[in-house]
Amino acid sequence: MKRQPVRQNAASVFRSIRSLLPVLLAAVALASLPVLSACAGDDDSDRDGETIVLGSIFSTTGDSAAFGPQQLKAAELAIEQINEDGGVDGADLILDQRDDRGDPATSARLMRKLIEEEDVLAVLGPTFSNSSAGAHPVANELKTPVLAVSNTGPGIVGDCPYACEYIFRDSLGEAEAIPANIREYVATSDPQRVDILYPEDDAFGRSSAAIARKTFKSEGVPIRQGVRLGKDGRVVRTGFGEDSAIMITASIGETVVELIRQVRDVARFKGGILGGNALNSATAAEALGKTGKGAQSAAAWYAGNDSEENREFVEEYRAAYGEEPDQFAAQAYTGIELIAEAAEDADLSFDDLAADRELMVTALEQVREETPLGDFAFTPDHDVIQPIWIVKMDGRGGYDLVKEVPAPTR
Repeated sequence: MKRQPVRQNAASVFRSIRSLLPVLLAAVALASLPVLSACAGDDDSDRDGETIVLGSIFSTTGDSAAFGPQQLKAAELAIEQINEDGGVDGADLILDQRDDRGDPATSARLMRKLIEEEDVLAVLGPTFSNSSAGAHPVANELKTPVLAVSNTGPGIVGDCPYACEYIFRDSLGEAEAIPANIREYVATSDPQRVDILYPEDDAFGRSSAAIARKTFKSEGVPIRQGVRLGKDGRVVRTGFGEDSAIMITASIGETVVELIRQVRDVARFKGGILGGNALNSATAAEALGKTGKGAQSAAAWYAGNDSEENREFVEEYRAAYGEEPDQFAAQAYTGIELIAEAAEDADLSFDDLAADRELMVTALEQVREETPLGDFAFTPDHDVIQPIWIVKMDGRGGYDLVKEVPAPTR
């Protein structure tokens, strides 16, 4: 008799709970909402509505117009793709581009304006190594990271003539590229002598020529004066043979094109032609056409690299602009990728710009990514770790691969 009341009480309780179940579930759901909202608000990976402003100084007019337009197109393409893919943890990238016309004084002024007035997180550029000598010290003084995407001259990073701890580059330096190119050419072509040609008033051309001279001497190749530039800037021939080679170094693509034309068409030189970074511009290859066939250089990028990252870059650039990218486009595109990756890893505050710039330096030092240039990372002094692509002009506006020199192990 005592068990019946227990069964009646249990059933009554069960019916009561069942009747209250919808109310209890609604209460639980409502109670949960503030918790979920708080978690979302405190999640540093959700930056919807935030923006990250990057600066660029690309020479789209003036002496370096052979390089700057491609750089700008590629940078804008990379930013568009990143934003369409959700941005940097939800934050959109914005590019504030300035044209310095290849003028160092203008470049320095624009660098200061971007940093002090436009509040950019980081800057890409300038296009010319000669311009970076004025612009990079400004950025370093203002403690703002810069990624040099086409500066291949000496003193950009590492052993700089000024403090450069905020400067990085993803552009293969001539100190690495020129020796790699010369060693490959000497090993396969065995030149009996070489002439080195550059404009006297071109600081970049002169420094690149010094690298070439040192490398040829170390390879045991005699340096002669079979060809030189006259006072009018025209090529003067004093005698050379087909077993000779000519190394041409200059910062301006149009100058290199004109010198190669003179060497081939005017001086009738039949030997090998080597060049520096200016040979890697699609504009130079197209302008020279058949005259440039066989001209050899060391590049940071090769269009025929069949990695997934490079194939996608080439296809998307072609689809966006109806033309083929070149090395300068690939380096600018990679520069945006590297900065975006670093910004994602940096845990930016978005309310303390000076602190965020410092976070970017630390993050860039650690970034490693597969890019159109190949597997890429920075050295401890902010220089490149990447493959070197030895290429030669194919006479049709493009390049053939001679050899890939693998990146050193990190």
